Amino acid sequence: MKDTPITLEASRAYFPTIFAPWIQDLNITIEKIDEEEVVMKLPYNDRLCRIGGIVCGQSLMALIDTCMVYVCFIGHDSFINCATVNQNTSFLRPAINTDVVATGRLIKSGRTLVFGEVLLEDNNGKSICNATLTYAVLP
Repeated sequence: MKDTPITLEASRAYFPTIFAPWIQDLNITIEKIDEEEVVMKLPYNDRLCRIGGIVCGQSLMALIDTCMVYVCFIGHDSFINCATVNQNTSFLRPAINTDVVATGRLIKSGRTLVFGEVLLEDNNGKSICNATLTYAVLP
């Protein structure tokens, strides 16, 4: 898969081969991927919520982490093996009874490290949280 072009179709096909079953159970969809950004959606699900329909932070951070893997792919123009080094997440407002859209962008891609950012928004385009991430490129 390493030499496969990073297309939307290839990215969707690759998803179930690299993520743990519980991540797949979140039903995250890849909406867009190009050389500029990755857009994913976490559909609303009561099982991911706390009291009051608030989507829990753990599922939001899993969405961010998943989106960043694909940011690494566009940074290296290849389906590389990578791992989280650091995730700094700032929660801005709760996600209440809403799908969550993640937009990931590359900041810098080096030989061994990839730096990116992921913004989460609700269905109305209001910011939920912002994260900056560092990933290691693995052999």
